[in-house]
Amino acid sequence: MIIDWKEYFDNACKGEDMWGCYKTANGIIYVVVDGASNHDGSQTGADVARLTHERFKQESSKLHRSSHLRDLLHSINAESTRVNEGAYAAIAGLLHRGDNLYAFSAGDVAIIAKKANEKLIQVLPLDLTMQREEAEERAKSEIGKTVNNVGITELNYGQRIKQYMNHGLSNAIGMGDEFMLNDKYFDAKADTAIVIASDGVTDPFMDPQSQAGNIAQEDAEKLYEIFNSSANAEEATIALENMIWDTRVSQKKKIKPDDRTALFLYIQSMEDTVEKKLNFNSMSNYQLAEELVKRTEGKKMASLDVDVTLSISELETINDLAKELARKTAKNAR
Repeated sequence: MIIDWKEYFDNACKGEDMWGCYKTANGIIYVVVDGASNHDGSQTGADVARLTHERFKQESSKLHRSSHLRDLLHSINAESTRVNEGAYAAIAGLLHRGDNLYAFSAGDVAIIAKKANEKLIQVLPLDLTMQREEAEERAKSEIGKTVNNVGITELNYGQRIKQYMNHGLSNAIGMGDEFMLNDKYFDAKADTAIVIASDGVTDPFMDPQSQAGNIAQEDAEKLYEIFNSSANAEEATIALENMIWDTRVSQKKKIKPDDRTALFLYIQSMEDTVEKKLNFNSMSNYQLAEELVKRTEGKKMASLDVDVTLSISELETINDLAKELARKTAKNAR
């Protein structure tokens, strides 16, 4: 099985999200990180996201097993707890090896899959339950501050307590000994589509769902629409972008300001991805250039300097396209 993937990344609000695609010793890890700060320290969620990225970048190539990945995540949590006091980051991702997938998460970054029967399922639970004592402590610390364009005061901080209890981050990188991983092994099946998404993407279109399990269509109409209207990862990112724009502009509905990150992963069998060999000699200069751009454009990173792996056959195709375009251009210039 192979994965066709594409990112949607809008980090303009707080700059605390991160995404990455990292090659391991025998597979690839896809990761989304959503930073958070509780105003108690000088560090921010962006610091936790950067540290997470750097550790993955440095150490992912040494990972051979899912247990090694778990060890790395616990090590990142321990380091971030020590150096980024008062800042946290929710994380979710997939490790892909052959026909096997290992899903992991901590916090409220969701992994949602479209099954073969076209139903959506939340793969792992979200860590949203916060006890009243902790929720009250956090809400009180925000009195005098503005959160999501609302000033927190002695009179209204009770509402903030309810928000934390219903949608509070109770587990994330940076929470020390309380940190834990949700995880699940499953098979990579052809025609399955998956999105790993920060709450900036999911919250506008469905209520947070603490437990893993089926997502009713009436509870997530717009997410169903994205998957049902998209044949591949690139189409899904375009559909998400259009849906956010349409909700804000055409429908004039307010969406909470937030960073928004999503990695769409479309699982395909090797047979489904065999392409008909292009006849380079019959293509015009414009067609050659257009094909070359199409094959390289999707590899650009909208986030940090993330490692990207191309197959040998894809590299050979890109090389042949460039050679033929250069040959024809040189011939026309004579």
